[in-house]
Amino acid sequence: MDKIKIITDSVSDIPVSIAKDLDIDIVPLTINFEDGSYRDGIEITNEEFYKKLSECDKLPTTSQVTLGEFLEVYKKYINEYDHIIVITMSFELSGTYQSAITAAEIGEIEDKVTVIDSKGITLGQGLMVLEAARMAKRGESKDKIVDRVQQMIRSIEYIFVVDTLENLKKGGRLSATKAYVGEKLKIKPVLTMEKGKLIMTGKVRGRKKVINWLIKEIKKKDIDFSNQTIAINHTDCKDFAIELYEQVQKHFSPKEIIMGEVGATVGTHAGTGAVAIYFESIKS
Repeated sequence: MDKIKIITDSVSDIPVSIAKDLDIDIVPLTINFEDGSYRDGIEITNEEFYKKLSECDKLPTTSQVTLGEFLEVYKKYINEYDHIIVITMSFELSGTYQSAITAAEIGEIEDKVTVIDSKGITLGQGLMVLEAARMAKRGESKDKIVDRVQQMIRSIEYIFVVDTLENLKKGGRLSATKAYVGEKLKIKPVLTMEKGKLIMTGKVRGRKKVINWLIKEIKKKDIDFSNQTIAINHTDCKDFAIELYEQVQKHFSPKEIIMGEVGATVGTHAGTGAVAIYFESIKS
């Protein structure tokens, strides 16, 4: 039975307690504010990040995990494990995936490292990492784990509902005029992932309608959640996420619900007050 190590980046937003229990190594991206740079989850907590975010006029930037950082992690585990599987955030949004591949090439250990582009972010990516780690813990083979992750890349759905358009405006992803109109009309943009990119798919008018809208949208998909894990996270609005958790439990009774918080990389553009839900689209 091969011993397999699972590695991911901090964009996966896996709760620390779960990562520790499943022996997942999380390599941090770097958040760059005007006053300095911080390694995500190591030199800055989510609470500290959202406080700084609310106080800054200019949005922070993020830096990918470098090939040197990946190479250091590989060297740490390469002799202890038979194989390393790395699951990164979407290649379309960061160079982290390429760093992971290049590090394996430089270290001349390509035969012992498999790098997978999740084509996702935050806990959608995290669900793949958790499944891979659980399979590794059960002693499943590398090929079975990789095949399962590839299946999840195709089946996982992402629904983000953003509370404010302010950060999208600050980051240049939305015009000031559109942002102003959106705020006045209390429009909450709905985003998803498509081919590794974030796209806007709709909008909800008013915060109070968000949870009911989410439940109705998920019901339309006719999915049996009885043997499935659903993930929910938020950007500094825990009470709102708990309310969504309760409604998801009531309407779908999934096998498991994982709760977490959106980290600094995605939180930079989402802003506070956003909620997101992730699940596999497998029909009843």
